[in-house]
This record gives sequence, structure tokens and C-alpha cells, in this order.
Amino acid sequence: MSEVGVSPVSEKGQVTIPKEIRDALKLKKGDRVVFLDKDDQVILRKAKSERLSETLQNQKAWKTTALEFQKKLRKEWDA
Repeated sequence: MSEVGVSPVSEKGQVTIPKEIRDALKLKKGDRVVFLDKDDQVILRKAKSERLSETLQNQKAWKTTALEFQKKLRKEWDA
């Protein structure tokens, strides 16, 4: 592991992620990061995926209701 940069901690506990790290992790505005505590170190990594609720929120609305969809599936099973 190599030291890439140093960043001061603000009054609110915020730090700036050095550009080299942002580039290496391909971080962009709005991305989430995960902090892992390992012994006396903290590991930063890009979050692998959104939460399920966020994924579902970003999807387009269904054309049919859930009940209509279930009825359609049952008809297909009975056929």
C-alpha cells in the first residue's frame, strides 16, 4: 500500500478524496463509497451497487398493475 495524498479533516469530519484515488476508483459526483475498518486502517472502496430501493425507484413504471400481471401469468400457466 502506498500513500497517495494527505487531506485535512474539516469541522464536520469531511475530507477530500485525492484526485489520484478518485481517478483510480472512477468516482464521479453522486457515487457512493464504502468505508471498511480493518485493524488500525480504513479502506475506501466504491460501492458496488445501489440499494434495491434506489434501483427500483429509478426503473420505469409498469404498464400493468401487479394484480393484472399475476392474472396474466396464471392464465399462461393454465394454458
